[in-house]
Amino acid sequence: MEKRLQRLRQVRERKPHYREVLDLAERMLIEKCRARDRRPSPSSPIDPIKAKKHAGEGIPYLRFSEPLFNSSQVEEVFSCLLQSFRELNPARYQSLKKATEAKNWKLDRVLGRLVQNQLSEKNLEEELGPEGSLLFFFLVQSLKPALENLAEEWRAVLKDLSWDQGFCPFCGGFPGMGEIREEGKRFLHCLLCGTEWESPRMQCPYCRNGDQEQHTYFQVEGEVENRVDICLACRHYLKTVDSREMEGPLDFEVEDYLTLHLDHLAQEEGYLRPEKLFIETR
Repeated sequence: MEKRLQRLRQVRERKPHYREVLDLAERMLIEKCRARDRRPSPSSPIDPIKAKKHAGEGIPYLRFSEPLFNSSQVEEVFSCLLQSFRELNPARYQSLKKATEAKNWKLDRVLGRLVQNQLSEKNLEEELGPEGSLLFFFLVQSLKPALENLAEEWRAVLKDLSWDQGFCPFCGGFPGMGEIREEGKRFLHCLLCGTEWESPRMQCPYCRNGDQEQHTYFQVEGEVENRVDICLACRHYLKTVDSREMEGPLDFEVEDYLTLHLDHLAQEEGYLRPEKLFIETR
């Protein structure tokens, strides 16, 4: 935990214009680590037979129609995250509160829509205006500790995984970032549950297009380890870190915060990230 916070703080010193975002990121990490450490028992234990069967069929393990965890855990994390945000940005917090109250917004209903893949950031922006995007962020962050705990148990059961899909083998989430390792191998990382898996380097994880002519990337000058991979066929992008010259394992939740400028640049050029959180296999 301390190493994660140290990296955030080092970048915050070098990039003062990131201060507001990284202050929030630091509070988010602290609250979510506390939630993970509490580790409540899952509603259903991981089933080894089901895990192997789903992996062999190329479908994710989780089925969100089944009870997974106590929703009160997610609601508690959500409340803690909002309290942290209230302390850091009282004005924006009040704006978010007013927007949700005006729509008679209920946390349990919205969380249900989210895990059933019936809710996107765009949906909430249409319902709540500019604060919809902020609310979506907090909802997703609130889900992460429960999903990470479940995924850790799943990985302990399914140690030998053969998986070449473009979505997470555990929760079905789209990859949040990619990583280039030794021998040029690419691994995809799920920012929802923390699972990683190897993926063909010249294949788009979103549309599965493998035509090299349809793949390109861009980098920011001076950031040789970071790049944005782009599929011209579906116009989706993936932030990717080349870790071959870096020391130690990467923390991709931290790296995601530290490369928000790459999201901005990609989206300014009209490139996309998936609207929904999960692949439509349910």
